[in-house]
Amino acid sequence: MKQHFQQIDILKGLAIIAVLLLHSVSREQLNASYAVFHIWQAVPIFMVLMGLNLGMSYASKTLHFDQLYTPNYFQKKALRIIFPLLLMYIFALVAGYVWEQIYAREVYTLGWKNLIGVLPVSGKGNYFITLLLQSLIALPLIGYTFNRWPIRTSLVLLLLEIAFQLIAYQISYFEEDRYLYDSALFRYFSAIALGLWLARLILTSERRYSWLLILAGIASSIYLYFHQYQGISLPYIRPEWQAQLFLTYPYAALMIYLGILTFPQQSNFIAFRIMATVGKASYHIFLVQVLYFGLIKDNTNIALNLTFCLLVGLIFYWLESFLSKKISN
Repeated sequence: MKQHFQQIDILKGLAIIAVLLLHSVSREQLNASYAVFHIWQAVPIFMVLMGLNLGMSYASKTLHFDQLYTPNYFQKKALRIIFPLLLMYIFALVAGYVWEQIYAREVYTLGWKNLIGVLPVSGKGNYFITLLLQSLIALPLIGYTFNRWPIRTSLVLLLLEIAFQLIAYQISYFEEDRYLYDSALFRYFSAIALGLWLARLILTSERRYSWLLILAGIASSIYLYFHQYQGISLPYIRPEWQAQLFLTYPYAALMIYLGILTFPQQSNFIAFRIMATVGKASYHIFLVQVLYFGLIKDNTNIALNLTFCLLVGLIFYWLESFLSKKISN
C-alpha cells in the first residue's frame, strides 16, 4: 500500500502560494528578494514532485508494458486532470463574456492552442497546464523504464532535455511565439528523473547517498547566483529559462528533500493541516489563478490575489471533488 506523506501536500501548498506571489510582484522585487532561491523555485518543485509521486506510486509494483495505458488509468486521469480543466474552460467562457460586457475590454484568448490547454481567458502560467497534459502520456512510460533501468533512463532523460534545448535554440518560430517552448515537457525531463531518485532515497531511508544530492544542490545554487546576479549565460540555449534547466533542478530537489525531513509525515497541527489542504487543492487553485490573472489588469494587490485565488480555488476543489465522486459512482 502506498504511504501518504503529508510533507508532500505541505510542499505543494507552499509551492502554489509561491506561484501566486511570483505572479503578483515585479521582476525588480523578485531580484531584490533573491527569489531565484525560493519563490522562483515553485515550478521546478512541482516538476520534481511529479517525479517523486511517480516513483512512490511505482515503487511497490512490478508492471508490464500492457499495464501502463489501461482504461482505468485514463479514467482516473480524466477525473483528476481533464474534468477540472473542462469545468474551468466553461467558467472562463462565462467569466470572459461577463467581463467584456462590464468593462468593454477584450479578454478572450481563443484559437488552436485551446486544444492543448490554453484557457479561453488565459493568464500567467498557463503553459503549466499544457505541461501537465503531456505528462499524462509520458509519465507511465518514464516510470516503467526507470523501474527497470534507472541509470540508463535517467541518462536518456537528461540527454533528451539537453538535445531539446540545443534544437530549440535553432528554431526561429520560438522568437515570435514562445508558448510551445515554454510548455514543452522536454525542458523538465531531468527534474522528473531527480524526483524518481528522490523517491528511492525517501522510501528506503537510505541516507548514505544523500550527500550526492546535497553537493548537487549546492552546485545548482552557485550556478543560480552567478546566472541571476552576475550575468552568466549559457551558449546555444535560449535565454528565457536558463534559471530553470538541468543545472538548477538539483537545488529544487534538495529543497524538497529538506522539506521531507523537516515536516512530519502526519500531523494534526492546524497550520500543517491547512497547508496540506491547500496542497491537495493546488491544481484547482492554479486553474483559478490562470483565469484570475487573465481577467485583471492590475496584479499588484498581493493580499487580494492570494485571498481570492486561494479561497475560490479551495471552493472549486471541494465542488469538483463532489461532482467527480458522483460521476465515478
